[in-house]
Amino acid sequence: MNQLRPDAKARKRFTRQSRERKRSMHRRSFITSLFLLILGTPIVSLQAAPEVNLTADTVARYISGLPVENAALPASLQNLADFRAQRQFFERRWSELEPQRLDPMRSWASRELTAARSDAETLFYPFGGPDFLHAFTFFPNANRYIHFGLEPPGVMPDLLNMNQKETAEMLTLIRKSLFAVLEWSFFRTNDMKVDLIRSRMGAAPLILSFIARSGNEVLKVDYVELDASGNLVTVSAPNNTPAYQGPVKGIRVYFRKSESAAPQEVIYFSLDVSDSAYSSNKRLHTFIQKQQGVVTYLKAASYLMHYASFNRIRGLILEESKHILQTDSGIPYGYFSPAQWNLTLYGTYTSPIPLFRKRYQADLRSAYVKSAEPLPFGIGYNYRKGTSNLMLASKKDSQ
Repeated sequence: MNQLRPDAKARKRFTRQSRERKRSMHRRSFITSLFLLILGTPIVSLQAAPEVNLTADTVARYISGLPVENAALPASLQNLADFRAQRQFFERRWSELEPQRLDPMRSWASRELTAARSDAETLFYPFGGPDFLHAFTFFPNANRYIHFGLEPPGVMPDLLNMNQKETAEMLTLIRKSLFAVLEWSFFRTNDMKVDLIRSRMGAAPLILSFIARSGNEVLKVDYVELDASGNLVTVSAPNNTPAYQGPVKGIRVYFRKSESAAPQEVIYFSLDVSDSAYSSNKRLHTFIQKQQGVVTYLKAASYLMHYASFNRIRGLILEESKHILQTDSGIPYGYFSPAQWNLTLYGTYTSPIPLFRKRYQADLRSAYVKSAEPLPFGIGYNYRKGTSNLMLASKKDSQ
């Protein structure tokens, strides 16, 4: 048998070792690739995936049944049966509301509220709750809208973290809550308060719906409160839960009419403004006293300021307002001194609805018999056209 020479043996050993090294490298390469496949690929994918966020405007448009173009909105939300119901509800209601109420209101306001609109830097809407729709229709150019009611402020819906059942229930509740104000021009306060508290939805989605449906773009939503000095402060909201510290809780929404328009804001506070709760609501009084160009709008105010238990809020409105536009459910006619106020009556006044029949004002009835201008739409508790009333009171030193 032939013997290999030493150099031949060395070459054979080198070749065998080279093959083993290559096999070992292949094994290590395979293991490394498998490790990266298991651990690395998801990490790369997570880093590369864009962060999914819905703008406040997308949320507002979605919950008000408007077309949504944001690609970040999952198809499951766009295809939700209750979203289709939402669109049908709003489209049907708006097709009736625009010609029957909103268009006549705009035309009337452009003629009759010229001075009040010009002075309205701040539109104050006591007891207005989430009803941004009518405030904006009458006074579309105010820098700031301030509303309050007993309903909780709520939060902007977190659509991406709500399941389909939660989303469907929210959309259903929005339709239920808005039915009355769209049908009759006012909220049914007791029903709405119970619904909003029970659902934890609050006033926020209703305000957002009205802002979007009024043709505006929602820019930002903040959670706010009033400190002891009546200053508006922003509240942090970890996990979409506002960390309120004080008794006057609120929400602020920035919006604009168009890309070239200046931002406007609506602030909603949840609080009791009766005299017995003044220790808490005096912060609101201080806040209002700091505002410029205050014009007040009162509708469906439950005749609360006819009672002595609401003296303070009545006095605040009379003291701070340059103009007051109200139905008979606001401040009693007798509080408007002819020496201080110029009064113009619109529509007709006979008596309150049966629920408030004890709030009849004989002096207001006499004034209407003497002189009243036409009112081409229905508004307030007597919501049918031809039965409604409005009074514009303009402070004489503001003219």
